[in-house]
Amino acid sequence: MCKGQKVLIIIAFCLLVLLQGFFYVSIQFSVVSFADENDIIQMRFTYNNQIYTYNTSHLDNIQNFHILSQAQKHNRLGTANERATLLKKVLDLGFEPLQAFQYCFKGLEQVILKMQKDIDCNPIDATMKFNPNQSPYFFFEHEKVGYKLDLYVLAEKIINELNNKSNIDIKLEPIQLLPQTYYNELSGYANLRSSFFTSFNTNNTNRVHNIKLAMSKFNGMKIERGKEYSFNTITGKRSEKNGYKPANVIVDKKYVEDFGGGVCQASTTLYNALLLANMDFREVHSHSLASSYVNMGFDAMVNYGTSDLRWVNNTDTDMYVRTYVEGNRVGVQIFGKPDAQKYTYKRITEIEKQIDPQEDEVIIDSKGEHKNLVTFTDESAYLTYPKKGYKVRAILEKYEGDKLIERKFLRRVTYQSVRGVKVVGSTPRPKMEEQITEQGFVLDEQIINFWENKQFEQFY
Repeated sequence: MCKGQKVLIIIAFCLLVLLQGFFYVSIQFSVVSFADENDIIQMRFTYNNQIYTYNTSHLDNIQNFHILSQAQKHNRLGTANERATLLKKVLDLGFEPLQAFQYCFKGLEQVILKMQKDIDCNPIDATMKFNPNQSPYFFFEHEKVGYKLDLYVLAEKIINELNNKSNIDIKLEPIQLLPQTYYNELSGYANLRSSFFTSFNTNNTNRVHNIKLAMSKFNGMKIERGKEYSFNTITGKRSEKNGYKPANVIVDKKYVEDFGGGVCQASTTLYNALLLANMDFREVHSHSLASSYVNMGFDAMVNYGTSDLRWVNNTDTDMYVRTYVEGNRVGVQIFGKPDAQKYTYKRITEIEKQIDPQEDEVIIDSKGEHKNLVTFTDESAYLTYPKKGYKVRAILEKYEGDKLIERKFLRRVTYQSVRGVKVVGSTPRPKMEEQITEQGFVLDEQIINFWENKQFEQFY
């Protein structure tokens, strides 16, 4: 290599070193210009007692010329006003706010995500639980309002603030998300719309068992608006398989033993409670004989497969049923929102006619089948007591306070009379023999009764 070539190489190397120095100075100049304190943006967000902060000072450490030049090209390291303009342009292009924040303000999206985590929550509806076996029967959870941070509103606030200054303070005002169900709407269901009870003989254990079993099918039941219900469908067939026991039922005007005896008292009690709650009935039947546990015209006989109690809730509220058997009472309570006018109802039985029973049927106890009741021909006892029949009208009266608003005819019912059945002894009573005292007096029956009843005391 000649001496001249060496000189040229040395000169080129020096020029390269000078150029690198020039680039280094340029880069340093660029960094200083981008990191000017006037270009540092500080954001402060507050919500309740929580504070969230963000600033762009971390960009001071960027030494990569390419990154800085690209940021400068797109105004991503510009002044607050330039940043606001860029943010608006990105949003106008259709980008989601979180994407726009990420592009225009490196790291701001993480602060936004933290704010959303702390603030955003769905609304919670008020709830109600009905437990008829525990007092209070209704338990309520109050509603809760939800909140959501509207990022479009937040972006607009940031743009407006950055147009005026680089140090901004924004109070977060999230959108309220309202629940669909409120406590005030549910609390009305705890209102007692009606109640009714009947009494029974506690000694008939099978009958009491059947009443309890039938009533348990309705305890806790919700009666929805506009829906039709069937007593037989809910209670099922009265059979041993379904848990029912044999007890007296009315068949052809007579009491006979069959599975499910007593269920009619359950259906009757339910019917009257539903009637007083202003339910509409599609099917209801009466017994052939008047029942002892309810006013005439207001019984509800049921027989699986032939006679049912069916009703529809045509009121403006769902209703809830509580049933109970306590002591010698079976009762039904109906809960639901009250009528706007708070109507009350009364059951009225109007007797149109009495039906006298036929003359007693007399049975001579020649076989001694009823010797526990009668023995002699002058003794008698009723096997079946005579009972009058009736033709009645069932009326439902509607009141607003003490004012009668409506008299609604429900049905006309005929209860058959019952012929008495009397048993008489078949053995003549023996005559009493004469008895003579030591003094020779004859004591007849009148004298004996006198002394046995101590009627002599009246003479003292």
